[in-house]
Amino acid sequence: MAMNLVDEFRTANEPKDELVAAVAPTVSWQPPSDGCYKVNTDGAVFSNRKQAGAGVIIRDGAGEVVAALSKKWNYPLGATEAEAKAVEAGITFAHDVGIRDAEIETNSLEIFNALRGHSAPPSSVVNVVTETLKQASFFRKWKFTHTKRQGNVPAHVLAQHAKYVEDYLAWVEECPSVIEHVCAQDIL
Repeated sequence: MAMNLVDEFRTANEPKDELVAAVAPTVSWQPPSDGCYKVNTDGAVFSNRKQAGAGVIIRDGAGEVVAALSKKWNYPLGATEAEAKAVEAGITFAHDVGIRDAEIETNSLEIFNALRGHSAPPSSVVNVVTETLKQASFFRKWKFTHTKRQGNVPAHVLAQHAKYVEDYLAWVEECPSVIEHVCAQDIL
């Protein structure tokens, strides 16, 4: 019995290999290619209200907000449909404010893959994806990019804010107060 206690003592006091937890890299907003504007989009579903919304933020290469949008649809959409409609709204809004060279970014991998032609779009958004590609072709230079949700926080906040607007609310050449703190942290 004494030997067992000594072995237990030694085992308990042996130096242990330290386990180091792998830390995932922080995902943050990345500037667009030279000469382009970044158009981040996000969709939101307000199921209890039978509504959906979109958030769009357009920034220049330095991260300065050029324009932003919160848009609400007064009909129910699923998550995939809201994400697809948000990208479409982002492209339309970018055209409306005079953007001609754009990187359109979404955090929906499913919609990104459909827009890039890597996979067929779900049947519920085929028409939206087709129209989005048509609208995108009117830019002089454009591409679709994907980010994780952490790299799309301002657009997400604007999409959530859409539940409080009548139809849409746009900001041009100013940063909406609802995302000022997020934008400041986003480009640090």
